[in-house]
Amino acid sequence: MLNLAEQGVVRKEVRVNVPIEHAFSVFVEQMETWWPATHHIGKTPFEAIFVEPRVGGRWCERDVEGHLTDWGTVLAWDPPHRVTFSWHLGPGHDQPDWTCDPDIAKASEVEIRFTSEGPGTTLVQLEHSKLERHGEGYEKLREVFDGPGAWVYILEQFAKTANGGLS
Repeated sequence: MLNLAEQGVVRKEVRVNVPIEHAFSVFVEQMETWWPATHHIGKTPFEAIFVEPRVGGRWCERDVEGHLTDWGTVLAWDPPHRVTFSWHLGPGHDQPDWTCDPDIAKASEVEIRFTSEGPGTTLVQLEHSKLERHGEGYEKLREVFDGPGAWVYILEQFAKTANGGLS
């Protein structure tokens, strides 16, 4: 059983066989190349994912029809070591509904830390915290994020792309 402080946190990590600068660049500048196409929130699949490289910048997707849909905001920007986003996509009653609630008080946070483990290896650690801010249903949201189809799968796709197609 998780203690109360851990109930709203999901932690995942992956190692990539690239220098830290490359890992960070692929993560924030090339997100649409590795983010699973099935994981979009717009009415149609995304064409691009944007991370504006500054605190206060947008984190959003643009669909094939040109519509922008926000996912969150850049809360911390420290290339190539760390980026933190607010996550505004909240829970439904039985399953997450993946709609954006712009209220920052109801947003969780996704922090990604990049640690060089040598000239050609980077440890990428993801912490999705403050899930309880999403309110009722956040436990189901945590369960989804902690499962194999969410952050585990997303980080696997990132690693494949960062490693040049090799996992």
